[in-house]
Amino acid sequence: MILRALTLAGGIVSAGIAAQGPGFTRAYVFQLEAAEQRLAKVVADFDAAAQAAGLNREGAVARLRGSALLERRGLDLRRNIERQGWLEATLPRLQSAGPFLRCYLLWRSPDAEALRAALRGFAPTAPRSRAEWLFAGLGFTAGATLTRLLLWLPTWPARFRRRRALRS
Repeated sequence: MILRALTLAGGIVSAGIAAQGPGFTRAYVFQLEAAEQRLAKVVADFDAAAQAAGLNREGAVARLRGSALLERRGLDLRRNIERQGWLEATLPRLQSAGPFLRCYLLWRSPDAEALRAALRGFAPTAPRSRAEWLFAGLGFTAGATLTRLLLWLPTWPARFRRRRALRS
């Protein structure tokens, strides 16, 4: 009886956690969109300044040398340009993906800054959409199975010895 209650509790907890998947990925995509918009503005401003100076982007970044401050700004700018390019390539796939593919893509290659921002602003909710209910069902099944397995493993050697003794 206790084993069943613990298995049920493990399934319910897992269902509650898994049901948050689609909502969290939506918050994550929202944070990526916001980051892409901010970085696009920064890169566009830098490109305009470089063009006004008669340089292309690479040449302008290469000119950011001479002092520790300029080299640090150049490094930050390179990172921003790379991240903005990654966001431009990644966002369309995430925006058009369904809930399962979006969760897979999030786990496959997360953006650390957007992930932290999504975690800070995310508030868990009860499942409302079909996808959230499906995630909850899958989470319940996986959680109950894992809980049952974890509760069974410590008793396995004793059961094995008991069966062996009965056979002899």
